[in-house]
Amino acid sequence: MAETRKLAGRYRLLNPLGEGSVRLAFDESEHRDVAVRQLRVPAELRETALREAGRAAELRHASVARILDVVIDEGTPWLVMEFVSGSSLEQAVRSRRPLPVMQAARMGVCVLSAIVAAHAAGIVHGRIEPANVLLTSTGRAVLAGFGGPSLSMRPSADLWSLAATLHFAIEGRPPGQIPAEGADPLRSLIRAMLQPGGAPPVEVVRTTLARLALDRPLDQLVESAGPLPPATVAAIGLDLLDQLQARGAHHGAVQPGGVLVDADGYATLVAPLAAATLPAYAAPEGVPSQAGDLWSLGATLFMAVEGRPPAPGAPLTRAGALAPVLFQLLSGDPAARPAPDVLRHELQAVIR
Repeated sequence: MAETRKLAGRYRLLNPLGEGSVRLAFDESEHRDVAVRQLRVPAELRETALREAGRAAELRHASVARILDVVIDEGTPWLVMEFVSGSSLEQAVRSRRPLPVMQAARMGVCVLSAIVAAHAAGIVHGRIEPANVLLTSTGRAVLAGFGGPSLSMRPSADLWSLAATLHFAIEGRPPGQIPAEGADPLRSLIRAMLQPGGAPPVEVVRTTLARLALDRPLDQLVESAGPLPPATVAAIGLDLLDQLQARGAHHGAVQPGGVLVDADGYATLVAPLAAATLPAYAAPEGVPSQAGDLWSLGATLFMAVEGRPPAPGAPLTRAGALAPVLFQLLSGDPAARPAPDVLRHELQAVIR
């Protein structure tokens, strides 16, 4: 028979939530559902844990399951937390299937935002995992599990755990020793975040996740909608050319999976991460250079307008006015590829 006693004379214990140690309870003072969890720590860490729980209770963020109270009942500390209606990421993936990339990225945006807010307040979560990420019916993700002792973990540990959680979200398994292969931006980002000492800056992680949460990779767009019109592809080429020039250095990963297209057709080239350029989009000279990026740009535009990557002797049947531009970009001689200003003029002419 389930225990129905009250904690601190106020929180009536009800049923377990999921398979973990968190239980539903009813706050009889505020007349609301709450979640409660016993704070299980060794005796020597108890005071430290209570101090950290008190600090975490001050954290306010839309993607954080708030700690509402810390109580001692019969000598045992309990955390009283905001009740979030929904299922954990672990439950969602195991009962159904891995999340689509866009949904996983939206989840990542929420959790990263919660992590950044916590770190700004001097709080390290220390237990970011699928069971502590709650998915609401409105599509919002909420990070639970605050309030336990962090054991002096560094903030970078939370970012590594976020990467492992994202990996579980799209693969249905933790990364283990072999993270998922794939040149798409999310898997590339995850692999980069999992590299000890080599993770990208938080702003790169945030920007990439935010774009993936809203925009579609070019290869997926072509797969679902078919080859794009030459003028549309030329406009994408202009967007990418501007970003390559603004970068002012070799990019090294220009390929359809690394190009995100928003609802208005604007294309964004994601930051180069851990993945190398796929062979079909790598310049034949094999030398990292800005001229090599132009070849990769040509190969990317070729795929967008023809529906397949370039290959020796492959005909251009859909490119129309874009065909001469692609022939120049895909020249085996780096010196024969057009200068950026010339390329911009030629792409603008295709759009007109």
